[in-house]
Amino acid sequence: MISFAELVGNSTVVLLDGGLGTTLEDYVGLEISQSPLWSAQPIASASEEIMKAHLLFLRAGAKILSTSTYQCSVETFQAAGFDSELAKSLMLKSVLIATKAREIFEAESIQAGFPLQNPTIIALSLGPFGAILKPTQEFRGFYPPPYGPLEYSDDHINHNSFKENESKQEADAIDALTQFHYERLLVYASSVNTWKSIDCIAFETVPLKREVIAIRHAIQLLHTWIVKRGGEMKPWWISCVFPDGNSPAELLPDGPKISIDGMLDAAFSEMGESNGRLPTPSGFGINCTKPEYLPALAASTVGYFKAHLDKLISKPWLIIYPNGNDVYDEETRSWVGKSQGSHINWANEVGNLVMELPTGNNVIGGVVVGGCCKTGPEHISSLRSKRRSLNFFPQF
Repeated sequence: MISFAELVGNSTVVLLDGGLGTTLEDYVGLEISQSPLWSAQPIASASEEIMKAHLLFLRAGAKILSTSTYQCSVETFQAAGFDSELAKSLMLKSVLIATKAREIFEAESIQAGFPLQNPTIIALSLGPFGAILKPTQEFRGFYPPPYGPLEYSDDHINHNSFKENESKQEADAIDALTQFHYERLLVYASSVNTWKSIDCIAFETVPLKREVIAIRHAIQLLHTWIVKRGGEMKPWWISCVFPDGNSPAELLPDGPKISIDGMLDAAFSEMGESNGRLPTPSGFGINCTKPEYLPALAASTVGYFKAHLDKLISKPWLIIYPNGNDVYDEETRSWVGKSQGSHINWANEVGNLVMELPTGNNVIGGVVVGGCCKTGPEHISSLRSKRRSLNFFPQF
């Protein structure tokens, strides 16, 4: 498998795109917030609009382009009225749209006399299981059995962790989440051309520790499947959500929340049975989180990497892509309030944080930085300008 450092051309800081779903609404004019498919909804009938959004981000300076597959699964397409075969076809089409956008942008760059030094990277965007639920559960992690202890309801106290005497149920939940992620991955890996177009995989907005572990199990299953067929794995990262600066994952029902170190342990600690250690991600991310919480979260992540250097297989990357400052209402599937400050202020806040990170040392491999919900091309362009004005991110 190619390393993430090799994939990005040995850059130490790489610019990611912004929030695709909200960009389709705010910049392209689509109304998709009420669809169970969200950013994937236009794949069938408005693929050109998705391509427009991709190109807006590429022209703004993004080097990594996320596919419109965050909420894609056979289950979500079926909820929207598609059969399973058409669902799989549309999931593959999303990657094709991103690939065509990359080709168009690279041709534009050559025509303008500024050919790209490194090719655009396509990241397969995969949201958590909670993204397919209604109301969505990325920020709270209330998963129904067998994926969790209890389905969300207004009629009872909700919790997302199992009791101490429910280890069997928790193991079953990890197995169910593993199968969910593995089946999605197989849709893309089963198409040779699609798999070749994908450069890396981004598991995003993951709220629960057991889901982080399940993703590692799913990657292990995928690795076995691909190796048997002579294929090649892709670099991948796991990004978690910290809505109020803390993980929504509970240690015990109604108990304290799991620390970011606990989420990092789930991603990087040695675990596995006789079939070998579970694979570890190329990087760990913080996404769909307010910028104000980033300094403490990033510092904790770097501190964890530093404390565990002797146990890590390679230097992990840090992926940072916060929201704008609007607040998402999971019940109404809408954004509440108006962003505090401009995209320039947002870029200054995020850019200043990245400036302080220890890139180019023996702690982290590098930084991927971009935006999540309610961040559009203007945010990414301003972040790129921030780099130029201060002459940092030399390999941006």
